[in-house]
Amino acid sequence: MKTDKISSYQQMQSILSINDTKALRHMGDVMSILSKSDALEIFVMAKDGLKSELDTPQKIGLTKKQYYTRLKQLYDLNLITKKGNAYLHTSLGDLIYNNHIVSLLDTISNIKEFEMIDVLKKSSKFDNAEISEFLSRVSPHKHSESSRYLSKKTLVINTFDDMISKALEMLEFAQREIFIASRFTNDLIINSVLKRSTTGVQVKILADINTVKEFFNNSGKAINKHDKNEAERMTVVANPFYPSNIQRKYVDVPFSLLIVDNKMVGIEIVDNYNPKKFALSVYTEDPSFATQMKSVFDEWWKDAVLTPPQPISKINKA
Repeated sequence: MKTDKISSYQQMQSILSINDTKALRHMGDVMSILSKSDALEIFVMAKDGLKSELDTPQKIGLTKKQYYTRLKQLYDLNLITKKGNAYLHTSLGDLIYNNHIVSLLDTISNIKEFEMIDVLKKSSKFDNAEISEFLSRVSPHKHSESSRYLSKKTLVINTFDDMISKALEMLEFAQREIFIASRFTNDLIINSVLKRSTTGVQVKILADINTVKEFFNNSGKAINKHDKNEAERMTVVANPFYPSNIQRKYVDVPFSLLIVDNKMVGIEIVDNYNPKKFALSVYTEDPSFATQMKSVFDEWWKDAVLTPPQPISKINKA
């Protein structure tokens, strides 16, 4: 049985062109738990907060065993978390709910349109543009969902280098605004952001406090403590965008996030077993999702501070 399981994952890896077996297994576990109606019910209810009370299982029509078993499974898969006396979606859970659960329901509600698409495609007489135009005429109010089916705008990336390349592509096309919350530093990203800011693009940067501290530890060793320009050099270490007028704050960033022009979003999927290590990133073009993630960014921005963490050398001197 175990050999068959490994073979099955190897086949999926080949089809999906994914090398990360752990990520593939995690995806399978998520799909497996959400395929169960009682778990899906709890997950959906957690969108607005599912209160943790003694009579909650009875209120939602589940036995205590069903309720607590599914609750633990959803929690272990990082789909929900407990805050105060309620269970809420994690960032991963929120992403899956909005991009997959809601999207799937919308898609299924448009089943007639997709049947029409299949019939037209089988004829081989029409291209995607012609099919899309036809659907907009016969069903204008559902046309947007059908169009999303015709053009794939979501991309999953599982290597750090490819993540950087995709982020650079998004930044290159920025016209109005760029919002970045990052747990990583990369010279190519920095240079691209600086370049876009000089063209009038609004930029806000949230730097991860722990990343800056590590940067201080590594870069500070190379700086002569008796250097009269030490303060200037340390400022550059804390803020590689200095002396530009880019707005930059410091906060504990739980996952990296990139939002461009309120329509393109890049989000890091964190590995629970090794949070500091890059695992996966997802890029999508979706104004609605971009708006939701911008609200997340805004909450982080409110909690962030303007002053970077102090170098160890300065702390010791104090």
